[in-house]
Amino acid sequence: MSKNIKGISIIICCYNSAARLHKTLQAVAKQQCDPNLSREVILVDNASTDNTSVAAAEIWQELETSSDIKIIYEPVAGLGNARIRGVKEAAYSFVLFCDDDNWLTENYVQGVFDMLDGDETIAACGGMGVPVFETAEPFWFYAYAEAFALGSQEINSENGQMLNLYGAGLAVRKQVYEQLFQEGFDPLLKDRIGKKLSSSGDTELTYAFVLLGYKLACSDELKFYHYLPKERLTFDYLKKLFIAFGKDGPVRNLYYAYISHRFFHRHIKNWNFHLLLSIVRLIKYSCVPPKKYGRGIYFHWNMAYIKQLLDMRKSYPGMKVHISKITEGNYHALQNTGTKKHLSVETNGLSQLSK
Repeated sequence: MSKNIKGISIIICCYNSAARLHKTLQAVAKQQCDPNLSREVILVDNASTDNTSVAAAEIWQELETSSDIKIIYEPVAGLGNARIRGVKEAAYSFVLFCDDDNWLTENYVQGVFDMLDGDETIAACGGMGVPVFETAEPFWFYAYAEAFALGSQEINSENGQMLNLYGAGLAVRKQVYEQLFQEGFDPLLKDRIGKKLSSSGDTELTYAFVLLGYKLACSDELKFYHYLPKERLTFDYLKKLFIAFGKDGPVRNLYYAYISHRFFHRHIKNWNFHLLLSIVRLIKYSCVPPKKYGRGIYFHWNMAYIKQLLDMRKSYPGMKVHISKITEGNYHALQNTGTKKHLSVETNGLSQLSK
């Protein structure tokens, strides 16, 4: 495990990001932090083909900031791989993942540092995404803003406990992140690779933190702007996004089964019951969709969910073992950090994207 030097490493993972990096780096350069706060900026070029690294170096030089930027090339494609590489390169105790289309408000870095530094039982924290549209906002957008990692993350809080966080603007305690992987954590879900829309790796990671016994936190006072180009503002894109959520849904809900005290969701550990519940939900949502304009969207989501669940039948027992070991196998490691295990979850439901 790397040294735990107090400070924060800002990690920007990029794939063909040259055209959209200027405002992202400008926002990072303008952060208002305590002069005594040690920090660094790491940009991970994840197999880009558009001179992202060159553009980043030129932009940073133009900004004339007193701090340096460390540019790393990660040849293995995938956001998850880029983040792992960034954490390995990070010098400080906390790491903040800033997407290449996110513009942090000036208090963001200091804010997430203070949250993590103020409570050692918090493994990860985040803020609130605010959309910035390239073109006029679609009439349906705000009904589905959560799908774009926007809005308050309190939606993922139940009975006062946060259960998961999205990856945009996510800050994590490096020691816990490293502990998780060193104890054998092997993600069942993959984050985005190229243009593929799978994006549940952050949900899995933060679920794992909760299963370890740590807390999650968020603050709506800490905001970042999320730039949305016109190609992401179509109903067809939304449908593709939900199909990706559907494919990830069975694993997300299997994790949730190990956290929830709800009768039905605890029984998702049983594959047959999980399938039955999915079919019932398909019928229910076909009659009464959870959101406006959502009948077609949720039909495609449910069908992708059921298909993936069928494909997982043989691997389901192994997945359950993997998830249960996060809780059962890491208690001693958690004690070694000086943090007591405090998992006590009373749950009343998750957001529609999780169920």
